[in-house]
Amino acid sequence: MILLVMSGCVKELVPEDNGYQPKVVLWAMLSSDSVVKVITSGNRGLSDKDVVNIPAIDMFLYENDIMIDKIYSQSISSDTQSHYFDIKPKSDNTYTIKLFNQSIEITGIVKLPQPLLVPEMIKLSQGENAQLEYTLKDDINFEDAYQFDVIIYQIGTLTDTSDNSVIDINYKIIKKYDRYDEPTLNYNLLGLNNLAITDFTFPVNDNLFNGKKKTFLFTVQNPVTDVFIIPRTILSGPPVSDQFKCRRMFIVIKCRKITPEYYKFLISENKNSSIFGTPYFNPTNVYTNITGGLGLVSGMDERHDTIWIRK
Repeated sequence: MILLVMSGCVKELVPEDNGYQPKVVLWAMLSSDSVVKVITSGNRGLSDKDVVNIPAIDMFLYENDIMIDKIYSQSISSDTQSHYFDIKPKSDNTYTIKLFNQSIEITGIVKLPQPLLVPEMIKLSQGENAQLEYTLKDDINFEDAYQFDVIIYQIGTLTDTSDNSVIDINYKIIKKYDRYDEPTLNYNLLGLNNLAITDFTFPVNDNLFNGKKKTFLFTVQNPVTDVFIIPRTILSGPPVSDQFKCRRMFIVIKCRKITPEYYKFLISENKNSSIFGTPYFNPTNVYTNITGGLGLVSGMDERHDTIWIRK
């Protein structure tokens, strides 16, 4: 009887409307190498009907608080859209992107870093686990961070060993670095630092430099020989191998200096990714520097260095 009475007093839990509204998402990565590309989309609300639909909004680009370009009557929906300012940003300048109409105003601000200087040293050893050393001197006037992408290219002749016929006189083998040694990072990199050709390393904050030189170590393949046997899978018959004779071999090092805004975004996003599946579930708000919406406006400077091993 007591249980029946108590159960009759229990109210059904009904989801309450917390007032969440769909928001505009604004993304922009400014670089002196290209025009300003602004990507917009809409972050949905609580239901499928809560979507962003702005048929007309004006977009303005400011350089050091002076308007230098504008785009009128752009539309923003929940789908991703690209908008272009025909301006190439300049190093060490501050840029503001504003989107507004009669009802909303969205703003993002970023200061671009100085160009990356020539590295102090690039050194490569030989062997199957060769060490590539890349030494930079930090810019003490800018709170930046650094990312890398190291790719090995081998170009030569590929021959069928069964009949000595030439398969390709300009065969390419493209391989990413095997390992990136940065023991001072304390983040779970498994989901971010994979071996895809186009991926950059997780960013290293300039606090590791303190205005001094720092050497970054990559493990790469730098074989002594220039002849390689490559097994080939066939449908039937005895196994067949191809012979690759390397004529040219070089390594391209892409070093990217990113602004603190992008670094803070990656750090906060990575913290959220690393805590899922653990008992210490405490999500972190992903960093944003957009007022009136969501997203990020950031900047970078990138340089490419090539090490020729065989020309």
